[in-house]
Amino acid sequence: MQNKPQRRKRYPGTHPKRFDDKYKELNPADYPDEQEKVRAQGRTPAGTHVPILLAEILSALHPQAGETVLDCTVGYGGHAEALARTGARVIGIDIDGVELPRTTARLATLGLTISPHHTNFAGIAGVLAAEQLSGVDCLLADLGVSSMQLDQPSRGFAFKHDGPLDMRMDGTRGRTAVEFIHATEETALAELLREYGDEPKADALAHVLKRETPRTTHALAGLVLRVHGLNPETYRKENARDKHPAARVFQALRMAVNREPANLAELLRVLPASMNPGGRVAILTFHSGEERKVRDTFKDLLASGVFARAELTGIRAGKDELYDNPRARSARLFVAELPA
Repeated sequence: MQNKPQRRKRYPGTHPKRFDDKYKELNPADYPDEQEKVRAQGRTPAGTHVPILLAEILSALHPQAGETVLDCTVGYGGHAEALARTGARVIGIDIDGVELPRTTARLATLGLTISPHHTNFAGIAGVLAAEQLSGVDCLLADLGVSSMQLDQPSRGFAFKHDGPLDMRMDGTRGRTAVEFIHATEETALAELLREYGDEPKADALAHVLKRETPRTTHALAGLVLRVHGLNPETYRKENARDKHPAARVFQALRMAVNREPANLAELLRVLPASMNPGGRVAILTFHSGEERKVRDTFKDLLASGVFARAELTGIRAGKDELYDNPRARSARLFVAELPA
């Protein structure tokens, strides 16, 4: 009996909703024009990430051929790619053990090499020791979560698609968001929702979170909507670029699960000792608490003479970038330079 030929998988419409259905976007080698089509529509292709404030970061760091750049949060590698194209040596750090090898391989296909380290940026002293360096000429830290993580339902970072409430940057260690909620006292939970998410209904949310302990992203998003007096079945954002009420809660839990505030504090502590004379620093923040920590540290280092200059207001994305990439709306870029 003759085997029937395999039918080619049918692409589910022009805008597939399920992450796994977007196989044209996820396989750019087989569909080279698809990602450009998606970007032209003002969307981010599945499995990719658009680097935020790229031109401003390159201008602030202005890496030269032969210099060493430390990218503390490689992610999809958009910033690292642009930095490597300058001829600088790029060392890349990322806590995400899933995305780091993919990014390293992707850059290699472009003829670009980075030196990858699977670790948290709080441990940059160990990375520099492994690279036999006393310091670097440029340092970049993008404190946001990557689109690849947000878009992948199994990672549990976002509520666009339903998935397990995980939120770990490194899925091989640490507590999931479900375990974190279960182990955290109600008052402490409310405090972190206020501090990390600027959540106005922190007390009420903490109470319901402890009582119900949601296990999926959709369950958590629905719980937040109910606490805010909204119907999860009928709620729709007025504008596609508006923030969902649950975004603050997801951000706060993600930061707590991954100990982001403590890691940032350690990075800022070791930063001066990690830089060469004349070194340049760029830190991209996405939350008011991060902004305060970076601004206050830069201000102190400027006053003490460790920094020769520093941008303390926070550079924002322009209108064109915000239209093309709404995820840049909360980004603030802080830059500084050490004396030569």
